Amino acid sequence: MKKMPLILAVLVAAFAIFSCQKTSLQNDSASPTQVSGGGSAGNSGGSSGGGETGRGGGASNECFPTVANIIAGQNMTAGTISIQNDSANIYVTYHTDNGWFLTRCQLYVGDSANIPVNSSGNATPGRFPYKSGTINDTTYSFTVPLSVLGNATCGYVVAHCGLVQRDASGNTIQTQTGWGYGTPVNVNQSNWAMKTSYCRCSGL
Repeated sequence: MKKMPLILAVLVAAFAIFSCQKTSLQNDSASPTQVSGGGSAGNSGGSSGGGETGRGGGASNECFPTVANIIAGQNMTAGTISIQNDSANIYVTYHTDNGWFLTRCQLYVGDSANIPVNSSGNATPGRFPYKSGTINDTTYSFTVPLSVLGNATCGYVVAHCGLVQRDASGNTIQTQTGWGYGTPVNVNQSNWAMKTSYCRCSGL
């Protein structure tokens, strides 16, 4: 009969040791996640809505691209633009889907005040410094020197493209122009050209 208290004491001690070991096991790794962001060019966080997302991450040297929808014909999503930088360049990649193809791309990156516009304040893609020429593909990329931002941390990307949508047989369904989603270039909204805010990744 004296063995029962001894057995009970051993079981209680074993349970206590197991519980302590289990409590100390924790997952110290955190997976980086992309967060809603973009907003104004002065911020790398916050919500911008309408298909624009900004950078997020775990460690300070991890950077994710800023992604914005390509809006075709003012109300259709034809794909995305992805914006990312390293220590020397900014990379802007256009990518289309759902039967949309790029026929040409024009790009401006820099201060909002220097976006090429006409006398009415509307963006003029023909005067943008980066142009693709004629293409027929679903992906196209530009490499832009990071120096276009000067000493500023943030600026704007104005991404314009010509688009054609085809069916499975290759027949043209429609032809449109597209802009990377953002805020209006012309505050009077004389046309629907948009600029996407971008802040350089500083963790490189």
